[in-house]
Formats: sequence, structure tokens, C-alpha cells
Amino acid sequence: MNSIVSSRVFRNYYRQRTANQWHKVEAEGGVPGAIRPFLAGNWKMNMVPRSGVALAARIFDLCRGVKDVDIGLAPPFTGLSMLSDYIKPDFLRTEYDLGRNVFLLAQDTFFESKGAFTGEISPEMLAAIGVDRVIIGHSDRRTNLGKYFGFGSSVARRLTREFLTKELERLKAKGGADPKIVAALEHLVAEGNQEILAGTAKFFEEELKQRAGESDEAIQRKVHAALGQGLQVILCCGENLEARDTHETFTLLERQIRIALDGVSPRAMHDLIIAYEPVWAVGEGAEPATPDQISEVHDFLRNLIMDLYGEQVASSIRILYGGNVKPDNIVEIMAIPGVDGALVGGASLRAKDFADIVKFGLEK
Repeated sequence: MNSIVSSRVFRNYYRQRTANQWHKVEAEGGVPGAIRPFLAGNWKMNMVPRSGVALAARIFDLCRGVKDVDIGLAPPFTGLSMLSDYIKPDFLRTEYDLGRNVFLLAQDTFFESKGAFTGEISPEMLAAIGVDRVIIGHSDRRTNLGKYFGFGSSVARRLTREFLTKELERLKAKGGADPKIVAALEHLVAEGNQEILAGTAKFFEEELKQRAGESDEAIQRKVHAALGQGLQVILCCGENLEARDTHETFTLLERQIRIALDGVSPRAMHDLIIAYEPVWAVGEGAEPATPDQISEVHDFLRNLIMDLYGEQVASSIRILYGGNVKPDNIVEIMAIPGVDGALVGGASLRAKDFADIVKFGLEK
């Protein structure tokens, strides 16, 4: 990574805004109002419960006495209860000289408290087993679900002459159908339009494989449900490669943030963290965003929060970066004035790597 920022790294700081620019100002550890960086490990679909506890124990052993950053661990749902029993503050303080700077994270939640929602987990259930924070809107869920859940092929099967002819006959027999829908179906099933229909089916199948996922509206409902249950929220946002290449990054990010935070009060914003994770920088083999790219997006997001909630909230809200964060680039990332931590994927599955990230800027 090519640095555009000062090599100075703060582990406790205030943030000030002067001349339309954000700065970090060093603070003593534990000073009221100081910002403490947050380093969160998202284990995704890895680690059975016992292996997760063993990994956490090794991380804590390597991070003994580190109290000036917040540490988050997000195991799969199956590992939450066992890990919750292990990371009790009194035990962490006695065993590892850690304590209330360690947080248990869930990787997702649902927006209803109970009901016929097979496979989902409510905020109430998470809070009941000791979860502190929940990740909402991760790029895996915003953009990748369609690749595995078959939305594209399901739509393509409906864009056939046989299926649409039956639907047209059904609508006409039922009566009262929207004439625009009837006209569209008649056009699509016409003999001369079969190549257009086949091409449309193929187009939507490929598009949905890449794009199908959680909507901005669903993410908004999850944010409100989690905050309402007393959970802190790590709200993810980020653009795909197409948006980056077509210079639509800021437009997309603004839409994601405005919809997700619609109806969230300024007071509730104290329980919210934003994580910027460009989709094109996530995953094995991908290149992390450059310091320039990270800096401009974090400034944009912080100024957007200032427009929505004022300078006080904007100066105190923590905005993380996620996307191939590793021990060899964390110092450079954390030196960027707008960055308050990292959402770490693959490197959080290796105890030494994640411990080195947590100890950024310290002598090893």
C-alpha cells in the first residue's frame, strides 16, 4: 500500500474538524470521551465451538494486557454461546489482564422477535446469550446470496414462452388484470419475440447471481430491531467493482447509509459503528483499497453523518475499514485520520496475525 498519511498512529484519541478536514488528536488512555479503536474478527462460516474457544484463548494470550483498543470476535451462530461463557470480564481480567474491552459479536440477525422464520435468529435471542454487538449488512449478505440460493435460475424459468402463456391465460380468465401487464405478456409470448425473451431470461439469471442479496430496506429493519433490543450495531456498507469503475461509489454509499439509518435517533447513534468494506477488496486474492481510496470514503461517510446528525456525532462515531486487512498493512490503515479500526476476515482466523493487528503500532 502506498501511504498518503502520516506514520503517526494513535491508540487513544479525540477527533477534531478544522478547515473542513478531520484530524486525530492524541489522548491519554481512559480519558472520558476519547476514542478507542475497535478491531473485530469476523470468522464467517469457520470454527466449530471448541475450536473457536481455543482460537480466542490463543488470541487473548498473545494480547495480554492490551486495554487501549476494543477487541471483537464474531463466531458463527453455533459458537456464540460457548464463547460467551468463556469471555466473562472477570475471567479475562484474571487470566489475561483484559476485561471489558472484549466484545462478542454476532454475524447477523433478523428483524422480527419471534415467529415462523426458520433458520433465523432474533436480536432478543442474541442478547440472551451475551452477545454485545451484531454485524448488519455485510457484503456477503448484501451481494453474494444469489450465487448460492438460485434466485437467478428461478426467475429464468419463469421467462419462458410456456410459463408466460399460462400466466397470460390465467390473468385473462380471472378478469380485472392490469392492462399493462397483459400487454407486456402478449408481447413477450409473440412468435417473433422468442429470441428477445430468451436473451432477457439469460440476462436476469446472470444479473441475479451477482446481485441478489439483502435489500437496503431489510437492513434498515435489522438495524432498528437490534438497537431496540440493546445490541450495538456494526453497520456495513460498500460498493462493488462496477460502482467503483463507473464512479458511482459515493451515490451507492449514501443510499445505503441514508436508508439504513432512517428513523435512528441521534442518541441511538452512540450504539452504532459503521464499517466500510468495498466488495472488490474482500476475499482471498483481492487487493485492499489504497490509503487514498480509504481516506476519501471515510471522509465522505463522516461528512454524511455530520449532515444527518451534526458534528458531535460525526466526530465520535467509529468508522472501520474492512477488506484484506493484515498485519503488514494495519499500521498504515490506522494512521488514516478517518479510520477507527478494522473489520478483519481471514486474518482473524490466525491467532498471531489477529493479535498483531490488535497490537498495531506497538513494538512486537
